[in-house]
Amino acid sequence: MPAIPEHEADAIIKAPSAIGPNMKHMDVWPGFGTSVDPSRVDRVQQALRTKVETTNSFDDPQRAVKKMFADADLDKTGNLDEDEFVKLMVGKLNFSGYDVDVRALYKRFDIDHSGKLTVQEFCSMLFNEPGSRATTAIGKVREILTKRAGGVSNLKSLGLQFRILDSDNGGALSRQEMEIGLDKMMRGFGVHLAKAETDELFKLFDFDKNGSISYDEFLKGIRGSMGVQRVEMVKLAWNQLDTRGKGVVTLEDLAKIYDVSGNPLVKSGKLSTADALRAFMSHWHLQDKRHSDDVTLEDFIEYYDWVSASIDRDDYFELMIRNAWHIDGGEGWSQNTTNLRVLVTHEDGHQSIETIKNDLGLRRDDIEGMKARLRAQGLKVKGVSVKGDC
Repeated sequence: MPAIPEHEADAIIKAPSAIGPNMKHMDVWPGFGTSVDPSRVDRVQQALRTKVETTNSFDDPQRAVKKMFADADLDKTGNLDEDEFVKLMVGKLNFSGYDVDVRALYKRFDIDHSGKLTVQEFCSMLFNEPGSRATTAIGKVREILTKRAGGVSNLKSLGLQFRILDSDNGGALSRQEMEIGLDKMMRGFGVHLAKAETDELFKLFDFDKNGSISYDEFLKGIRGSMGVQRVEMVKLAWNQLDTRGKGVVTLEDLAKIYDVSGNPLVKSGKLSTADALRAFMSHWHLQDKRHSDDVTLEDFIEYYDWVSASIDRDDYFELMIRNAWHIDGGEGWSQNTTNLRVLVTHEDGHQSIETIKNDLGLRRDDIEGMKARLRAQGLKVKGVSVKGDC
């Protein structure tokens, strides 16, 4: 239940792009974590490679890596998760004080967001083997984007820059145009892509080998897609919306029930609830929804692919989804904090504080609606009272 009057929500639905200049590329929910310096991550990667090549007793550096990898693989799954990688780097290889950069290096290597790093991926990326350089380049571009105001949402701005560079307006870029666009974005942060990296990056997206790449596909490839865990959370949110199973909802449906009150910028007073909703709706406006009010599950996942790319932590992403779409549950950091809690008087006269597990779209003055949803939870309700934050 968005903390915004219905008439104001209606006006925003009709004019979603009417947002202030400072909000133009603002993430709907800003990511949680420390800003990463890509040049520091480069130095950590190089220091790790040097350490493996010069201080290990093995003649074959890759053999040394495989031995370290096996020792760090505590659960013997054949891959390392992020925490295992950090323990290896900080605890055994003495990269203490570089925790943030080590985690960023893991994300650079784990390009598909799977949360799993195999020894083959590790060796290929560490030693910059042919075939891995495009992946390294994608990792560096993502790190640059997270440093810029607006995070990975700036990819959409990069898309506008590519359109300017696209001299024949054909929706495709030559190798030179791609290199110019990336260089303009990255040079301000002191990060350089080697020619071998840009060559492999171009080849990766030149699907039909005609010497040009679609900039829409290129931007989506840089952005990446959500891992399985996050997709499942997004599908939970979708099920909250598509209650009749029609496979489609409208932008009006989204705007009227999306809850902006949990947005950190709203909670800190830096953004009004109305502007937060405008920012949310403007993202849909940019996502080719200008001529259609229908939103499918595919559209919904595509939207959260953009949001997810700016959020490192899975638990924070889960919290964001649960709070925005009022999905009860979660543990620790991920526990829902927006579902309505009410004082219930039961039929036998005793009282208790209860959480309405499905309160999406339920207004605070709809007492009968609250009773109905509590009864659907199996409670024998006589009366309900809403007193501030129960």
